[in-house]
Amino acid sequence: MYKDTAFLTNDLREIADRVYHLIGNTFVAQYVDLPPIAENRLALLYFFLSENGIDRARAHTFCVTTALIQLGLDTHEQVKLTYEDTLRGERARQLTVLAGDYCSGYYYHLLAEAGELEAIQILARAVEEINEAKMELYIREQQNNLCWESYQALRKTIDTALYVGFVQHYAASEGAKSFWKKLIEQTSAVEQVITEWEQLQWEQRIPYGLSRYLLQKPGSTIAHVLDAIEQKAVELIGVFEKLVGNLYPPEQQNALTWLATRYIHRVDRLKRVVEEL
Repeated sequence: MYKDTAFLTNDLREIADRVYHLIGNTFVAQYVDLPPIAENRLALLYFFLSENGIDRARAHTFCVTTALIQLGLDTHEQVKLTYEDTLRGERARQLTVLAGDYCSGYYYHLLAEAGELEAIQILARAVEEINEAKMELYIREQQNNLCWESYQALRKTIDTALYVGFVQHYAASEGAKSFWKKLIEQTSAVEQVITEWEQLQWEQRIPYGLSRYLLQKPGSTIAHVLDAIEQKAVELIGVFEKLVGNLYPPEQQNALTWLATRYIHRVDRLKRVVEEL
């Protein structure tokens, strides 16, 4: 476990730089607006791999390839069901799909080149789980048969299966497996709620998540939803901190509490800007 977060920050920056270098000189970077790297989930994966005896080079390889797949999956989620009925609109759709395919597919080449056949199997199984969850989510939405509990369960699989796959394979004990799985799921939940909050506040867009369910309540308004989302974000960060505090001694908590601090700063910045409006 990292005790000095400066070294960890440098390693994570190297991983992100490697990902951007791999896609930076391709059509992907030129023509498609890629979503951001899921840095916090990636950080947790790197924490986990480092703690469970995976050497630095292998951990980098696993994280770079996982980040590429996540970028591909997130890019596919940006593909809209309808585009403007023009050549430009059709090309935008095609390029977004191809960009997602490119990012998702590159992982196999990198892992095969490194001889990491186990990692290929881990990630392939995770992608299969994610695609099954996405199909079920889409079908339930189209049938208007998606309750909040089902949405949460499917979203959890979609957002965490890549990382949980490594936990299931490399965790040293059942206790470690349970801890890291919960921590990754909690991180994903915090990210989702804060992202919804930002989309509501800045883009005036209602994402499909907690905010949409809250707006379905009689008499609910955007202002009510924003307050509820803020409270939920703070609550989830508290759960994350408690989980870390309960299961790890203080001298091993630096890296994980650093991650919680990043969330807190993000929430505080959003609250300050909102107050200044």
